Amino acid sequence: MTFDEQDRQALHQTWMSYKAKARITQSEMAKKLEVSHLTFSRSIHGDGVLESRFVFAFCHVMGVEPNKILPSLRDREQVSQDVLVTNKVVVDGDIEAVYYEGHTVIIEYRKPLAPSDDTTLERVS
Repeated sequence: MTFDEQDRQALHQTWMSYKAKARITQSEMAKKLEVSHLTFSRSIHGDGVLESRFVFAFCHVMGVEPNKILPSLRDREQVSQDVLVTNKVVVDGDIEAVYYEGHTVIIEYRKPLAPSDDTTLERVS
């Protein structure tokens, strides 16, 4: 997986927020990640290669999901979540109109009443 400059910036912003809340230094975080302070600094500030192992371990320690903060992973996830869905409906009558309001499909149709339905209506009236 290759991370770009936008990913690095997002990771840096997340780090700065986490660092302030957790009151942790770069040296302390580097120890948690089992990397040198120099490697940590280069990864965060753009002087080094942003490796997958580092990114995922870093996000894990901070308690964030990489696909929520890194643009390249977020874009990939959005693409993979689109699915074409087809619904079929059987209508026992003649369709007069079909339209939608928001996420609701409305089907207007004319249904002939059976003779037993006519007598029921007369009795109710």
